[in-house]
Amino acid sequence: MVMNRVKGNVLGKSYTLSTPEDEAHMQAVFKLINTQLADLQKQNPSLEQDDALVLMSINALSDQLRMQHKYEEN
Repeated sequence: MVMNRVKGNVLGKSYTLSTPEDEAHMQAVFKLINTQLADLQKQNPSLEQDDALVLMSINALSDQLRMQHKYEEN
């Protein structure tokens, strides 16, 4: 499997990832992360960044499990 090194930013911090995904896919992921974090913080301005990250992780994994169960049912 070919691994690509992709750079992106989350909350102004730079990350370099090694991934089989291409640059465009990972940039879309970074954009979605930042958009969802901004939305969470806009909905609740007193929410700290760490808490927003945890909530976003919970939402993402919940969505993943829901899709997995749906796939397994078919």
